[in-house]
Amino acid sequence: MEARQILRPFCSLTSTVIRTTRRCQSTTSRTKKALKIRPDVSFLTPNSEDHIIFNPPSSAPSVYHTPFKFLPKSDPRRQANLTHLLRTSDLHNAPLPPPAGKLAEIKPRSNVTKEEVEEMRQLRNENPAKWSVVRLAEKFQCTKLFVMMCCQASDEHWKSERERLEAIKARWGPMRTNAREERQKRKKMLARGEL
Repeated sequence: MEARQILRPFCSLTSTVIRTTRRCQSTTSRTKKALKIRPDVSFLTPNSEDHIIFNPPSSAPSVYHTPFKFLPKSDPRRQANLTHLLRTSDLHNAPLPPPAGKLAEIKPRSNVTKEEVEEMRQLRNENPAKWSVVRLAEKFQCTKLFVMMCCQASDEHWKSERERLEAIKARWGPMRTNAREERQKRKKMLARGEL
C-alpha cells in the first residue's frame, strides 16, 4: 500500500511522457461484441401459457387501418373499406419512373468501316495505355468485344500490365490473397453449376 502511494507520481509521469497509439473499435468482431445483449429474465416466456406480449408498434396506429376483425358488423367503415379495395386505383395504371442509378448506355453502331478499323489498330499500336479498349469503343461507338477482335495490344504492353498487376498483388496481405482465391473458386463453381 505504501509502495503504491510512492510509485503513483512516477506512473503518472511515465504515462504522460510515453504516448502510444490506441486502437478504436472499428473491426466487425469488436462492434458485434459491443452490441451483444446479455440475456435477461424479461426475454423469457412466463410459465403460464396465456400471457400478453408487450411489443408496441414503431408508429401510432391509425383509425383508417383498423382490421375488420375489430370492427362490428354495422360499422360504416367496413363498407367504406370494401368499396375502396374494389375500386381500381390510378396508382396501378400510372407509368413507372425511369430506373434509378442506371447510366446511359451507348448504343453500338453495327457498321464500322475498314478505314475506321485501320485507324483503331493504328491508335492502339501507337499508345495502348492512352487508347484502351474502353476508350476506343467509346470513340468509334462500338462494343468492347468488337475492339478486342479488331486490334490487340503489343506484347510489351501486355508484359507491363502483368508486371503492374504483380506489383499490386505483392502488396496484398494473406487475408486479401485468400479472399481473392476463394472468389475465383466460387466463380468456377458457379460456372460449373455447383452453386
